[in-house]
Amino acid sequence: MIGPPAAIARHVLSHPPLSVALLTLMIEWMTQRHFQESVRDDQELDPLFKSLLLHHWQEEHQHAQLDAVMVQQIAKSLSPAEIDAGIEGFLALGAFLDDGLKQQAMFDMAALEKATVNQLREEQKAKFMEVQHQANRWTYIGSGMSHPKFLEVLQDLNPERRMMIEKAAATYS
Repeated sequence: MIGPPAAIARHVLSHPPLSVALLTLMIEWMTQRHFQESVRDDQELDPLFKSLLLHHWQEEHQHAQLDAVMVQQIAKSLSPAEIDAGIEGFLALGAFLDDGLKQQAMFDMAALEKATVNQLREEQKAKFMEVQHQANRWTYIGSGMSHPKFLEVLQDLNPERRMMIEKAAATYS
């Protein structure tokens, strides 16, 4: 298990409020993109399950809009240097999340080996880790970081930092 949860919460909350708000906003837009790209047009999903996911998507869309307003409200009282510090803290939280995703890929590999009662060879382990970690990185970080609505909020905060984060998002794809 990754954690303990209280330690993760302490670490996240040790960053500036703008950093935490940006991380939250990124996660909200990531869930929006996930629904749009993998659920909305899938005709093979059970209609009731798809309806459940649609209603969840609608709720998350409201959260994303509220979180964007929250980011704007926090930033309104900050100096440009404090905004930059908040964005730097956000990037640090992204790296922290990425470390957790690497650990999750290791857990996934262990679960695969246990389920198949088969030890992977070293080259298979390396390939599994490369592919699984990168898939997790895109799903949980890159897809939110590169979402156009997330980038709009960053554009309002600092256009140069927005471009930097857009480039950083590409490393998670």
